Amino acid sequence: MTLSEALGLVQEQTALQQHDNARKRRLFLVCGFEPLHLRTFLQGHFALRFPDEVADLRTGLYGDLEGSLATAASSESDAAVVVIEWTDLDSRLGLRSTGGWQLSVQQDILASCSARLAGLLEKLQALCSKIPVVLIAPTLPIPFLGHSAGWQIGQNELELEQQLVTFLTDAAKLARVSILNPRRLDKLSPPASRLNATSELKAGFPYSIDHASVLAGMAIQALFPPAPKKGLITDLDGTLWAGIVGEVGASGVGWSQADHSQIHGLYQQLLRHFSEMGVLLAIASKNELSVVEEALGRSDLFIPAAAFYPVRADWGPKSRHIDAILRAWNIGADSVVFVDDSPMELDEVRTAYPSMTCLQFPAKPAAALALFEQLRDLFGKPAVQREDALRQTSLKAFGESAKTADIGEFVRGLNGKITFDLTKNGSNNRLLELINKTNQFNLNGVRLSEAEWLRHLADPASFVAGVSYEDKFGPLGVIGVVVGKSSGETLEISTWVMSCRAFSRRIEFHTLASLFETSGARSISLAFRRTERNQPLQDFLGELEVGGAGAEIRTLARGKFEGGKHELPHQVATTG
Repeated sequence: MTLSEALGLVQEQTALQQHDNARKRRLFLVCGFEPLHLRTFLQGHFALRFPDEVADLRTGLYGDLEGSLATAASSESDAAVVVIEWTDLDSRLGLRSTGGWQLSVQQDILASCSARLAGLLEKLQALCSKIPVVLIAPTLPIPFLGHSAGWQIGQNELELEQQLVTFLTDAAKLARVSILNPRRLDKLSPPASRLNATSELKAGFPYSIDHASVLAGMAIQALFPPAPKKGLITDLDGTLWAGIVGEVGASGVGWSQADHSQIHGLYQQLLRHFSEMGVLLAIASKNELSVVEEALGRSDLFIPAAAFYPVRADWGPKSRHIDAILRAWNIGADSVVFVDDSPMELDEVRTAYPSMTCLQFPAKPAAALALFEQLRDLFGKPAVQREDALRQTSLKAFGESAKTADIGEFVRGLNGKITFDLTKNGSNNRLLELINKTNQFNLNGVRLSEAEWLRHLADPASFVAGVSYEDKFGPLGVIGVVVGKSSGETLEISTWVMSCRAFSRRIEFHTLASLFETSGARSISLAFRRTERNQPLQDFLGELEVGGAGAEIRTLARGKFEGGKHELPHQVATTG
């Protein structure tokens, strides 16, 4: 992004501020230098990410990083970008200082930096207890420290970098702190082109225009990451392994260094890693199923065959396989990535599912490694929850068993147990994660920032119900969240989501029954809004016969719900 492009986007945001219904996000840029172009680029990249929203960006005082951290913590901001440069740790490490860096003071500089980092960590901890933070470690070179020539790193410089690594390691353990990846930054902004010495000396702004743009773009991306994809569907021949299994047989395909097909073995290892992260994996292949099953049964495969569900293999079009996989997973095409080595197959699937991310598995190792990095970005998540690891197993067990059973009889035989947790716990990231990634059973599609979530939890009139489920097939973990406020004899529900894994088990009916019972409310109001993807929620409201086609608020009376004699087949427990 150029500076003129960023300024144009900021002007558009200024015009958007005139609209009363425009959503505003309050951001705080914490830095010790003059923010200048970094501020502009943050606003510009925010406008690209959220074209219908406005960034209200505040900054602290020049040269007072610790004070700015404290100001940000006491503000009503929704998120913060914290940028540290070496001069923030000791002014003698900056170009504008006249304090000197001679050998006789270098130990004092190290001691000063150690004390400053300890203070910054304390202030950072106070800030991230309230809002999410992106932390950017020093991106500029240490100008003068040590006594060796430039091609040799000195002990003092290494000690300073060790102090920084210890600080970042401690910061990474804090909730709601994301640390910008310096290796990715090195790729996008070469270190030699980052410093603008003239601007630093004249205006107190140390960055080149290009570096400021890259830094701001990465900060916005880390602060507001896109929802990770949920499932990956892979081809086999030329993708999961080298060779055509229908021609060379199960023993003829390869993925090892010995037969020069190691890149396919690395892909298998990546998929196994994704599987352990909770990513759904499936296979869509033009092959005979029996041959595919034989090859997947090989003991030297780096990923077990059980990690894939379902496995679809015949000579029909790939899009037909993918249709069956999406129905088995019960998720939308926009949450799925399809990987195939054939441009023709990719085009056929892309035509059938325009919202699906379709990626070609390349023949060259360097391009394959670039693909792996792209897949990491698509599926990466800040933390892996217990529920992620349960996803594939529960879908497979439920899907296979439900195929031949009468659904009512099947659900009654599940021996299910539902637990409603009413604890308002800000450290339970699973609840906010569900709210912000669930689409189909979603009351209105509204997403919540972490700051909004924490403010809701702090409201005495608010309530939160986390819904966990387990049955004879095992636990699903937390699969639902209900959020709202109590207003007299009415429970006002503003957010209600439920994972697709929990569909068809009547958990939603149990949820309403539990809310009526625990709150004593005479009615429940639902802040409903129709979205392109929440048809299952719409169908549920239709079954309850509440509201009308255009109503935003749907009201359900307790007497009407209980008079409906809805089947409630599971055991129920309430905590908190």
